[in-house]
Amino acid sequence: MKFEIEEKDGKVFVFVDIPYKREIENSPITGARIRMTTEDVVARLAEEKVSHGIAIQEANLFNWRDDTRQGTWIFEKKARKKVDKPAEKVILVKENKTEPKKKSKAKKKTSK
Repeated sequence: MKFEIEEKDGKVFVFVDIPYKREIENSPITGARIRMTTEDVVARLAEEKVSHGIAIQEANLFNWRDDTRQGTWIFEKKARKKVDKPAEKVILVKENKTEPKKKSKAKKKTSK
């Protein structure tokens, strides 16, 4: 399986090519079907320790058809946010707790 990762223009490109089912029939797992989804690619990126944002382009790969064995995922590059320092010191004031006001009970009218 080919799994290539490229980072350019503020995006992360992931190119995946899984082997055709007939190519792996001689393997111990005879004729195993393989499916690759976005969750699988995100897990692989976590293993490779590649930081990324949300997916811009997704794909679903299956190895039982030749035309669905290759795909490309595009993720936003996760940007580090800078925290601005406040211009002046902020003083937090502690507020006192207030008890809720007691409500008067409604008087019931008796019927005659």
